[in-house]
Amino acid sequence: MTAGPARSSVRALRLGVALAAGLLGGCAAIPWPHAAFPPADERRAEGWLDLRGVVHVHTGASHDSPGTIEAVVAAARSAGVRWVALTEHTKPGRLGPYGVIDGITVIPGFELSAAGGSLLALGLTALPDPPSKDPAALVRIVHDAGGAAFVGHFERSRLADPEAFRRAAPSGVELVNLHANSRERRGALAWRIPLLPSAVALRALLFVPDTNLARWEALPGPPPIVGAVDAHAKFRMLGPVGGTVDRYRDVFRLLTTHVLARDASAASILEALRSGRSYVAVEGLGRVDAFRFEPAGGGFRLEAPQEARLNLLCDGRRAATAKATSAVFAPPPGAQSCRAEARLGDRVWVLTSPRRLPMSPP
Repeated sequence: MTAGPARSSVRALRLGVALAAGLLGGCAAIPWPHAAFPPADERRAEGWLDLRGVVHVHTGASHDSPGTIEAVVAAARSAGVRWVALTEHTKPGRLGPYGVIDGITVIPGFELSAAGGSLLALGLTALPDPPSKDPAALVRIVHDAGGAAFVGHFERSRLADPEAFRRAAPSGVELVNLHANSRERRGALAWRIPLLPSAVALRALLFVPDTNLARWEALPGPPPIVGAVDAHAKFRMLGPVGGTVDRYRDVFRLLTTHVLARDASAASILEALRSGRSYVAVEGLGRVDAFRFEPAGGGFRLEAPQEARLNLLCDGRRAATAKATSAVFAPPPGAQSCRAEARLGDRVWVLTSPRRLPMSPP
């Protein structure tokens, strides 16, 4: 007879604790409800499967994260993410479970110190032995293991120098990193976190640094790109009591990396990343189930989920632009490579890896 009232009392107590945490530690610390998003898994005209993923994720296998694989997988499922690339720190230097877990492809990997920044060793199942600080040696180890090696923390890496990048020959670069963005926007976060839900407060991080864009364009290629959430799930407003601000389930909805892959296996996803069949979506500005950048009539078809400023950039210069949901653009004569982007206002929303010309069939 007392079970019902007892359960109601427990629920009321939990709600009271959550509200108190919000008042004391910040509105962003309250786990506001989210609607679950289904994955897109759309098959493209060229035969590829468009798979949404998140790159640069830490768990308890890193010294500075209390997160669990279970929380990562639950967050991925809620955000409509099909794959997650782990990048554990080398302390303690162990990996948790990986593989296909509850329908999510969890790719193992490490974040290795290199050239003033880091190297994201995606697909690596064990630390290099012996360890090396030489970027070229680390890249070779990752590639020999069938993985993908991306320059992490590009904003401070010496591999932003074209000659250093050419010598190391990594797979590509991490063009935007939310943790690095948070350092640049400390002031904006300081007032947003106490007053706004995390999904709104963390919008201050949704930008692609202009300096990173310029450095990337100066690299040979330029190379493929990924966007990095750099998720730790560790920033707690109330210390050991809780009030986590950077929950996986919130961060995974902000910035994603889509790949065009043959299937959802780790091998296919890594091959797509190395080959540059990828695009970065700042999904905190607007959800992106698919963005098309495909050959069409001697040019490229660009298609976005909603009206945006669509740009075709070839060899570092804007070749064509239109405000539309879709457009077909011709590259200028003699162009070596082209990439596409969509902007909402003046903010980068979607940014693709370049495609080399002339285009070859998949």
